[in-house]
Amino acid sequence: MRALPFALPLAALIQPAAANTIAIPFAPPLGQRLSYRIEQERPAAGKPSRFVATRTIQFDRAEAGYILTATLDRIDADAPPAGAEPYRAALGPLVGLQLRFRVDARGRIVGVDDLDRIWASVVAGLNSMKAAYPPDSDRGKAVQKVQALFDAMPPESRLALLAGEFQPLFLFAGGDVADGQGRGLKTVAGAPLARPVQVEGALTLAAQSADTLDLDETLAGDGVQVTVHYAVSRRTGLVERQTRSLTAGGRTLVETRSLARP
Repeated sequence: MRALPFALPLAALIQPAAANTIAIPFAPPLGQRLSYRIEQERPAAGKPSRFVATRTIQFDRAEAGYILTATLDRIDADAPPAGAEPYRAALGPLVGLQLRFRVDARGRIVGVDDLDRIWASVVAGLNSMKAAYPPDSDRGKAVQKVQALFDAMPPESRLALLAGEFQPLFLFAGGDVADGQGRGLKTVAGAPLARPVQVEGALTLAAQSADTLDLDETLAGDGVQVTVHYAVSRRTGLVERQTRSLTAGGRTLVETRSLARP
């Protein structure tokens, strides 16, 4: 969910540089159930904490691209209540809810089927949680904050919110990467550890094999350092593994995204 602070991905603006390029396809595996796992380790309420979301996804052909069917199977968090409850309040209503995203031929999520129905299910889930917990409890306060965020969200932002966890899979699909000196990057980073600031750096090709491109991203700016490693399939164009380390104010967040067969 892109708009939430614990799930903020890095959307890099890649600037061209003089170098040889390697083309990356976009050919997702069809009809295969895949496990998509996102794990974060970061401080929450003063304690090192772990947050995990596990999804099942599947790609199928559609007339103008693909259908990505995704279901959030489970969420886990070992953080203190003040850290864990906002996470559960935001993602809890989506557990077990099947989403069907429309993905174009270039790997962009351009729509989701039955958005109104899905959003109504999210709102109903939040209302059920709100009714179950006292308003002055950690869970009650967390639900109220998430509900206020969702209520203020314009309809056109709902797709971006729902698609935010999946778009990083397609970060390089149908594009190319530069060999040699790599490419310069500019983006914004910092949340949830610090206020977002502009960071700059480079994306470089660290290694390659017949099946995989290993890419390294290093960025920095105003007290924030970010490193990201990507393992990109040369057959499908999907990011099969992404490890991001964000350091700000002496605190570090490490997020790992992995895509694999169950």
